[in-house]
Amino acid sequence: MTAKATKTEKEAPKSKGGFTSILFLMFYLCILTFTFFKVYKDVFDKKINLGGDNASYYILGNSIATGEGYTDIFKKQGISHKKFPPGYPVIIAAVTKIFSNDILTIKRVNGFFLLLSIGVMFLVLYELTGNFHLPFIACLFSLLNYHLLSYSVIMMSEIPFLFFSTLCLWLFLKTDFTKELKKNWMFFLLIPTIAFTYHIRSTGLALFAGIVLFLIFKRNWKYLITISVGFIAMALPWYLRTKSLGGGVYMNKIMQKNPYRPEMGELEFGDWFTRFWNNLERYITREIPSGTLNFIATPNYKEAVSSTEWVIGLVVLILMLFGLMKVQKYKELIFFYILATFGILLLWPEVWFGIRFLLPLIPLLTFLFINGIVEIIVLSGQKVLKIKNQTGIHIAIVVMSVIGIKSYAEEPIDKLKKQAKGTYVSKFNNYFELAIWVRDNTPKESVTCSRKAELFYLYSNRYTTGYRNTFDKEELVQGLIKAEVDYVVMEQLGYSSTGRYLYPAINRYPEKFKIIKHLKNPDTYLMEFLPELGYWGEWKDDKKNGHGTYAWANGQKFDGMWKNGVRNGEGILHFQNGQQMEATWTNDKLNGEVLIRSKEGKIVERSIFKDNKKLRYFKTIDR
Repeated sequence: MTAKATKTEKEAPKSKGGFTSILFLMFYLCILTFTFFKVYKDVFDKKINLGGDNASYYILGNSIATGEGYTDIFKKQGISHKKFPPGYPVIIAAVTKIFSNDILTIKRVNGFFLLLSIGVMFLVLYELTGNFHLPFIACLFSLLNYHLLSYSVIMMSEIPFLFFSTLCLWLFLKTDFTKELKKNWMFFLLIPTIAFTYHIRSTGLALFAGIVLFLIFKRNWKYLITISVGFIAMALPWYLRTKSLGGGVYMNKIMQKNPYRPEMGELEFGDWFTRFWNNLERYITREIPSGTLNFIATPNYKEAVSSTEWVIGLVVLILMLFGLMKVQKYKELIFFYILATFGILLLWPEVWFGIRFLLPLIPLLTFLFINGIVEIIVLSGQKVLKIKNQTGIHIAIVVMSVIGIKSYAEEPIDKLKKQAKGTYVSKFNNYFELAIWVRDNTPKESVTCSRKAELFYLYSNRYTTGYRNTFDKEELVQGLIKAEVDYVVMEQLGYSSTGRYLYPAINRYPEKFKIIKHLKNPDTYLMEFLPELGYWGEWKDDKKNGHGTYAWANGQKFDGMWKNGVRNGEGILHFQNGQQMEATWTNDKLNGEVLIRSKEGKIVERSIFKDNKKLRYFKTIDR
């Protein structure tokens, strides 16, 4: 079959009536636009989202806008960034250059992307259904979706990705594959658009895979080769850059059993099947129903999936599959896109749960769910009530949807309004107060180590860094030294890594962490990091044991042997004036001969001690 294969794609019956259809179109678009501006104004949250990723995107966007490249400018070393693809930071940089780097402006641009996404999705669904009624219902429900709205008021890449991925679908649906390839400008516009979509979120690879599978299914080899070569050529530079920096962060994390617990190691062969099933179960029973039915209660992921969740999930899934089967045009494309997306998501670590990763599919899944219900109603009307006019049924469903939308949206919208009007909880207020204190009281070049380092940077305007996720306390401290850390934040934000990794290191080396500011409710500490102070050496059973050094703030330093946490054995005590004492300690007490040497190394005093008491004294001049 040649490039004309897609010409045989079954055409969805278009709305008839000319002027009437235009009236419906204008009426529906006006309702959607009015609804967006009314709702978005009410739910817009001026506060910075408490997730670290949104701060990362903002920092990267500013790095690009100021000509510093794609760099982690919040780190003193100015390391090249390799975690997030550059698409969304490029958008932030463009907004910064054209308008402002004001955070509220950038957040509002995300809201604008949501409005554009709904508009383009309306056009996509019109191409799939041939009428304006079902697209309106699906877009209205999507517009009032709690999860989409919540991400439209924060600086995250999900909503821009939704827009560009939806735009790719529309460009593909509008491409005339019967045209000569070199004259098909719509198709050549699709290639850079899908490449840019991939550079916003790596899951854009699923959209590319879906299109490729569809073209293979249609045996459209010329277009298949062209889009494959074009996409790979545009994606290759980012891949090569990432590889030169040591490889992608996400790929390394996917191979781990738990990216937040690296000590657990990497997946073994059987673990992949366990992960696949656990993710599949969770998406069917929790994420897909929550994402499409607008559930706002967060499931308790520590509890086993209930039979009720399975029933709801399977019913929703069956309706979606039925709705997909009834799509009259390009159903294979939608199927391949969704299949490729879940092919990625089901292999991701189980700890990456929640609606976030499903977000770009919510409008499509909502449409399939609604279409499944509508098709059952239409089928019942035709078979039972003998109603032949589908348009009348569709309009009736539109009316019922508008009437029933309140029960779908009221509680989620109210929750978003309260969040917008609310303030930060005390633990984050303390966190940000310390950041402001650092901004006002520390040198410009100072470095602070904290959980969510990027978020701390936004408030402190000082270099920040994180700590290593390791049980090796010495490795963690060495990491702080390497990062040139001056201050450390000990917080109670609720993340287990602080108590699991940072606190044990502080507890082992308390002299290296001097508290300079303490906030209560909850206890939050800012500590000055003094790596030269305190103990450094060998340990046994969490006690100083073997050779080690200990430095005091007054300039004295001991270098010698330890046992059971105290000095035991030979050692040298260095004084601030350059003199040093050579002696033997037993359970931290001087015993035996003690020599005092001048800074030139000459013996100036010799004495005998027992249980830390001087028994005899010999003043000696070493000639």
